[in-house]
Amino acid sequence: MVEDKFKSLEKIIRSYMRKHRIPGLSISIFHKDQITYSKGFGARDLEKFLPMTPQTLIGIGSITKSITAFAIMKLVEQGKISLEDSVSKYLNFAPFNIHQDITIKHMLSHTTGIPAADAGLSSLFYLFDDYTRVYPATNYEDFIAHIGDPEDYIIFDAGKKFFYNNDIYTCLGFIISQISGQVYVDFIRKEILEPLEMNRAVFSKNDFNNDPLNNKITGYITEKKGEILIPKKNPVPLYEYLNAPGGLYVSMEEMTHYGQCLLKKGLYNGKRLISENSIKELWTPIIPCSYGFGEHPYYCLGWVKSDDYLSTEIIHHGGGLGTSCAYFALVPDHKVGVIVGQNSCNANPNIVIKAALSILLGFDPMREVDELKLEKIVNDIEGNYKSSHDLYNMQITLKKGILTADIEVDDGPISYPILLKDFDTLDFIVCGTLPPIKQKIHFIRNLKSKKVEFAAFDRYLYRKI
Repeated sequence: MVEDKFKSLEKIIRSYMRKHRIPGLSISIFHKDQITYSKGFGARDLEKFLPMTPQTLIGIGSITKSITAFAIMKLVEQGKISLEDSVSKYLNFAPFNIHQDITIKHMLSHTTGIPAADAGLSSLFYLFDDYTRVYPATNYEDFIAHIGDPEDYIIFDAGKKFFYNNDIYTCLGFIISQISGQVYVDFIRKEILEPLEMNRAVFSKNDFNNDPLNNKITGYITEKKGEILIPKKNPVPLYEYLNAPGGLYVSMEEMTHYGQCLLKKGLYNGKRLISENSIKELWTPIIPCSYGFGEHPYYCLGWVKSDDYLSTEIIHHGGGLGTSCAYFALVPDHKVGVIVGQNSCNANPNIVIKAALSILLGFDPMREVDELKLEKIVNDIEGNYKSSHDLYNMQITLKKGILTADIEVDDGPISYPILLKDFDTLDFIVCGTLPPIKQKIHFIRNLKSKKVEFAAFDRYLYRKI
């Protein structure tokens, strides 16, 4: 029998999937070395009407970076590489042979100072029928030339600027292959996946298509019809230069094995895959970043760390491949982990992760998850309003993800994007051109019904109709 806390989570998941038209979603939750909840929702294939399950293979995208970082730390422990080594020691091409101060640690933490050039993403663009960007990056020579050409874009010293860069992780894959004497995929399988009993996890099209359980996603990209985003069936990306930064396809249940190993500081089923010190190194904050939970997330080595969310430390990372998205979070102090995957990137599954963590840690997700709170507020305030005597109109609409106020006043019609300033008072900032506009829109709830009844702007009060 499903516990009440998971029933409330399931309701949030179903609402999230309906709103964002997510075909299928899979979630697994574990505590210590036990899976406490694991379930699939919706379809892994809409046309064939096949259910999503916890055993369905899903592309986890950039969560793979943490596995690449794990592999580097194994090589460090073997004495074959140092985090302080210059990248030029292993990759004798631009920009690394020019900027010899760039280290392996800089690569792992996205602090090389090299802005993204997206050489490895060209395969995704073409697979998704997007030819707005066409450039030579189809083989090794093309790839390294593409990332080395824009030398004049490297204006920050290593360690000073966070530039999330998939190609840098592809280069880490090159280094792993060079040092280990094995193809990146073979090294990952032998040293990490097999010891973790992640036996169905794959990187190649052949292995994906020949999954022994024949339980894998059909991918869906986002297509726009009018103002509606809908899922459109599309082949999933499985390409060599995506492997190290984001190419792993795995079931959510098998991902719990990896999470258990991390929470047990490198141990899995009594086998030590990596030292406790290496786990500590992987989770040491390096630089503030724009991704993550709470107000002050930091990027570590293949992971994001948040110390100020839900009153605890959370280690996490997300990933997307266009046809699938995933999010993984670990709470070391509580020995809890959650992994979510879906076969569409219409919306970010970190919403589900934050809701799950809130419930597991004893918080109300409707108060702690900003996306859920904001979604409810937007639903409450959207609509048409009229001033007294029906003299002037106000319309609040969500257009292309931007909340907009179209307002009539005595000087004529005006239109502004608006941003939420306070969840509790329903104060919104009016965004305009310079100089800054100091006015705001304040929405007022009916004390009995709790429904939004009025909106105050400038000298006018508008009533919702």
